[in-house]
Amino acid sequence: YDIFLCGIFPPAANVITTLPTMTVSRSSVIALAAISLASTVSSFTPKVNLPSIQKPSIRNRSDSELFGLIRGEAVDEVALDENEGGVGLAKRSVIKISGVSRKGQECEAQELVRYDAMKELDVASAKSTLEKAGCTILCSGMGEELYQDPGTSTRYEDKLVKFGPSEAVKSALGSSSSEISDGGANTVVFNFLGGDDLIIGEVMDACEMLVNGMELSDKTKILFNSISFTDFKEGACSVTVVASEGQRAGLKGEDASLASGELYIYDGKWYSVAEECITTVTN
Repeated sequence: YDIFLCGIFPPAANVITTLPTMTVSRSSVIALAAISLASTVSSFTPKVNLPSIQKPSIRNRSDSELFGLIRGEAVDEVALDENEGGVGLAKRSVIKISGVSRKGQECEAQELVRYDAMKELDVASAKSTLEKAGCTILCSGMGEELYQDPGTSTRYEDKLVKFGPSEAVKSALGSSSSEISDGGANTVVFNFLGGDDLIIGEVMDACEMLVNGMELSDKTKILFNSISFTDFKEGACSVTVVASEGQRAGLKGEDASLASGELYIYDGKWYSVAEECITTVTN
């Protein structure tokens, strides 16, 4: 095929426009035409705004080391009022959960009461009050929780978990060489005392251990009290078991509580609560 190249490439000023003919193959013509059309058509390609895609940032060691040095500044910060929503009240309060326990049945929590303080007692005076009210301390003990990390072992024997209330019960039951009985009293009270991490479920399990480990009459009424308070060590718990005849007539304050069998012995010190120290949301 004979063509003039000037149809594709415009002639220069000093070149004669009429060039001699050249013999070019069909494939060459098609290739040259395609190049020319592509350069022309590209000017009509519509612009499309594609969303920018950012590469995920890779945190290196030097960036992470700066985290310990950079501190955010609070703008228009409002101080948290712990008294809103009852948080402050809960932190300041002595929380007591009371209930009943029965042989062959699960414990039942029935009441929650808040006190603004616990009363540390004079031991001699408290013993006198207990004697006058017909109360007897049957046993007491201390226990601490323990979680032993089994490491990579999957054997059950290597997993050791001990709960404070249960350990306190073991200590109390082991404090006497003979089986502990109610002595014919009409009421026996289990009194648990621990820090603010004391869990009522663990206390109720410990109550069942006491019921099964003591010689109690089927007619004996079994009560329990569980107190948690921030003034006492976390992870530790004490239990004091008292047989009571409930002779509290004419008594007030902590003496009335003692006569009802409510005594907490913790690290050698004696405690109780008084009804006039009960706190509510309003006070």
